[in-house]
Amino acid sequence: MLEILEKIILAGVGLANLTKEKAEALVEILVEKGQVKAKDKKAVLSKLLKGTEQLDKQLEKKIKDISLNVVQGSQKQIDILNKKLEIMAKNLSADIKAAKQTAKNYKAKARTKKK
Repeated sequence: MLEILEKIILAGVGLANLTKEKAEALVEILVEKGQVKAKDKKAVLSKLLKGTEQLDKQLEKKIKDISLNVVQGSQKQIDILNKKLEIMAKNLSADIKAAKQTAKNYKAKARTKKK
């Protein structure tokens, strides 16, 4: 089952990469082999090209969806890091205030001992 899915995906990607010239050449080969009637050549080519356009659109949509998910995931991580930084900054500020107060207290004690 997995192999079939892989082949379908590869076939879809292969079709999506076809240029008009390659599609025309493919249809010509199919006509030569008798797998497509000459009178149906234009219709088959049109279907083939239309299918590649649909695959291109689907592929583009999937890539956009994946990109959006990656960006949103990254933004969530950035937001989490920003919150952590804010907490660390508050803690650091509180530690600095406490250290200054301790230094003032120490200086005040030192002055009273000198007298």
